Amino acid sequence: MLGSNKGAADLTRNLKRNERTGHLKRSPAKKNRICDGGEPTELLISGDLLRNSNQGVPSEINKQIASNLSKSVVSVALFNGETLLLALSGIPVQRLGNVTRFLTSASLAKAFNDGRKVYPDLKVVVRHENKVVPGFLDKHDPHLNIAAVNVMDLSDLHTVLLSRDLKFPPHKKVVAVGCDVSGNLISTQGILNEGSCGSRYMSSTCKISEVYEGGPLFDFDGNLVGINLSLDKETTLYLPMIVALIWLDRCGSLENTKFPVRDGLSMYQVEDLESLGYPKPKYYGMILVNTFEEPFGNKCGEGVWRKLSETTSDILKRNVVALASFRGKERFFACTGLFIEWNGRAIILTSASLLRESGYKDQKIVTNLRIEVLLPNKNCTEGKLEYVNLHYNVALVSVKDFSACQPVKVEERWPGSGEVLALGRYFSSGILMAAKGQRYSRPGGSFDCKYLGYSTCKITKAGIGGPLLDYDGKFVGMNFYDKYVGHTPYLSWCEILPLLEYFKTKGAVAEGDYCGNPSDKPDWAKEGDNSVFCNSWHVPSPCWYDPEVLEKVENEAQSRVPRYLIELEWDSDSDSDSE
Repeated sequence: MLGSNKGAADLTRNLKRNERTGHLKRSPAKKNRICDGGEPTELLISGDLLRNSNQGVPSEINKQIASNLSKSVVSVALFNGETLLLALSGIPVQRLGNVTRFLTSASLAKAFNDGRKVYPDLKVVVRHENKVVPGFLDKHDPHLNIAAVNVMDLSDLHTVLLSRDLKFPPHKKVVAVGCDVSGNLISTQGILNEGSCGSRYMSSTCKISEVYEGGPLFDFDGNLVGINLSLDKETTLYLPMIVALIWLDRCGSLENTKFPVRDGLSMYQVEDLESLGYPKPKYYGMILVNTFEEPFGNKCGEGVWRKLSETTSDILKRNVVALASFRGKERFFACTGLFIEWNGRAIILTSASLLRESGYKDQKIVTNLRIEVLLPNKNCTEGKLEYVNLHYNVALVSVKDFSACQPVKVEERWPGSGEVLALGRYFSSGILMAAKGQRYSRPGGSFDCKYLGYSTCKITKAGIGGPLLDYDGKFVGMNFYDKYVGHTPYLSWCEILPLLEYFKTKGAVAEGDYCGNPSDKPDWAKEGDNSVFCNSWHVPSPCWYDPEVLEKVENEAQSRVPRYLIELEWDSDSDSDSE
């Protein structure tokens, strides 16, 4: 995910300074209206943000409910530099880790993508009280006049409970709540009108100003009735929550969201890309791919996790970790590791890609890298590289002051059934994922290591170094990532086990003996491996694509996947994860 502390802090200072001096600029006042087609005729805000509004929440509402409402609405604004173009409100509806999704009006998307005007420094800004963070415009629907905005690091908000079962009869008391660009809560009361307005909208007698648009309409019990859109004569149109909920279901999970999304990247957010080791885009509208934040499979507790016994699931949760290496303050690599039982202690088995030079000639360890390990208890601690083998891309990392419970054993075992799980954990959020599949031995892929097996488990870069296990939690192998082969390569226990025995006899990295032979030769190879050169383990680098070019590249890559892999994938997916 994208960090935003520096850019957000700078923006907060600028907003506060402009508020004090009265220099906050605003585009010329224009009216805002909505028709049944959902297309606002004008976008920019009018001069008086608080017109027809009351400060705070009505006294008739219970204090606890009022407190919750105050944490259920934010300001969503569009700036060009320091010039305010559009100010709306938004509703937090979903959270995954430190990422929150808001619903607001599609007026934001139309203003952002307005091709009639050129804005050199557009940025979406979300504010709650004194906290200001950049927003990423995700999906929108101009016909429903709804949009989704994702942000990070607004954990003090309450996501609104969404219900399909609640009914709201006419004449019920309601309150429209908004948040102005300074973070002030505003509200106005009314009742629900009878009948619908066109095919999608309902109306209330709340008289709102434009800043309320995209904000929530609550009943006096704190239930979300709908999303306020605009004042139409003496009534306010709103999108009923059931309609918004259906649209939200179509948006998919936050797990499938790429950051940053194509429409919401501002210049100060670009600064944060560098701290994650990502390049800057050449222009707006590009999509960042091959990141370490792309999800796969099912989040812990969902889908395939339900097929595991409670004991197996518990062991996996306590032993799978996330690792990242840093060069100064810049992240170098991120991957997954597994606590295993080795030489009388628990140690983390992971990929040597965590520390090796990237590219096809990746036969050297990068010096002076700092390793951080995100433990299963969500604490982050320093890791120490103990042993490494570049030929098979394996590393052992230790941590201090943490006792792994029931570390997994790497041992000789019968192959068993072909059903397996590939696990990974995000370094940014600690979320644990698993993708199911089947093993197969037919060779393929771009790696030159001839001892690799393959599975139909679909993972992303976040799963590099993670374990491949059977449904009883027994170790099968360690996963790598080959984007265009179609499936996941892994190094099995029968190659890793003798390597672990070899590590017992060689000096640790701390003793300066991490590569006993010249870097272009294998530093250890199993019996029968007559390789002359060290195997390469290329990992695709993060890069920016134009959306149309990206679609073409991915389609071409998919066309190169062998037919037998596609058939294997179909067999693997036939057993649904949604049960």
